[in-house]
Amino acid sequence: MHLSAEECPHCGLELEQLDALYDGFTIDVRKPHDAAGVLRVPERKRVAKWIEKAERRFPQLFFNVVTCSLSDEQSLRSYGFWLLNRGVFEGMPETAREDGGVLLLIDVNRKEVCVLVGYLLDAALKEEEAFDALLNGHPYLLEANYLQAIEVMLAGVVRYVKRMRRRAKQLAKK
Repeated sequence: MHLSAEECPHCGLELEQLDALYDGFTIDVRKPHDAAGVLRVPERKRVAKWIEKAERRFPQLFFNVVTCSLSDEQSLRSYGFWLLNRGVFEGMPETAREDGGVLLLIDVNRKEVCVLVGYLLDAALKEEEAFDALLNGHPYLLEANYLQAIEVMLAGVVRYVKRMRRRAKQLAKK
């Protein structure tokens, strides 16, 4: 959602609803944000380097990997939207919040993965391509090999963002 919007223009979901649903979740988001606690310190450092590499490749964007453990009434997509709108991201310029966010979210309980993007890339988003970007990492996720899953999926997301950036530039020219 755009920061000045009170509700999602697509589905009508209001941020206040998500605030209540994720009450108690931290809004201070580290790189990576291992809320599920599945990565050891050396693994978090490796993931942080992968994130930094992606951000160097796309300096107008910020990237993050978030692991979580959600309850049955919570969804990965709504958590990601809430985080993009309410989170305070480590090292992220305030101007990048709504425009340039790329989140790779992993729910370790359900073995679900989601890619969410900020407002800038939203028009170039294609669900099938997002699915394809994550597909190769799914077997590692099922085996609870989170580091390998993140490495493969983040590489897929970077390739996907490259295609999205090209599409976004084409849309801007029209």
